[in-house]
Amino acid sequence: MDKDIDFTPKQVGQRIKERRNEINISMPELGRRVGVNKSTIQRYETDGVDPKRTMIINGLADALLTTPEWLTGLSDEKEYNSKTLCQMDIEKHIAAYLDELTTTVQGEPHQQLLTTFLGQIVDLYSVFCVHFARAMAEADHIAEDEGLKKSLMRYAIESGAVIEKVYRREMETPVEDMKRFMDGLLHIYDEGRTKMKIGDLLDMSSEARERLNGQN
Repeated sequence: MDKDIDFTPKQVGQRIKERRNEINISMPELGRRVGVNKSTIQRYETDGVDPKRTMIINGLADALLTTPEWLTGLSDEKEYNSKTLCQMDIEKHIAAYLDELTTTVQGEPHQQLLTTFLGQIVDLYSVFCVHFARAMAEADHIAEDEGLKKSLMRYAIESGAVIEKVYRREMETPVEDMKRFMDGLLHIYDEGRTKMKIGDLLDMSSEARERLNGQN
């Protein structure tokens, strides 16, 4: 039965610990799944997590194979489905895409080409997600680091301004990759110097992945 009120941060922490023990994973393993260290998970369980911090709650729910609603006390349904909420959501989009593709695009070669393009976009977006995770982890670190905030205040610097720069620095390249890919789709059949070769277009995702691996 759904409820109308959120839990307190402490209650959210209790549910995180309850679910982690229920599915039998360690603090380090949960930390690995959400991209934080063991001490952060320990803090989540002990001090709690603000139910309104949706990005953290959603990541924890996904890693714990449950729902954000259960973690925050909005529902008693734990969602034991082996598929995560992310998986179920993306499958809806894929099903809609396939329906649209097969009903509107004539000819298997054209359908295959469009599916290949989609695959490349997904690959680029997966690299985008890694960069996004890094940016959010750094933003959370800045937001939670009291010593850092005091240092910033000493120089009259707003932490929000630092977070914005961190985000821009991390996300600029993956966003630019996706923009170049979409621009390349536009210019595949253009005449003149703007023309894009399909081979070059399909190499973009592997180049982005190699660059990411190099950074790692």
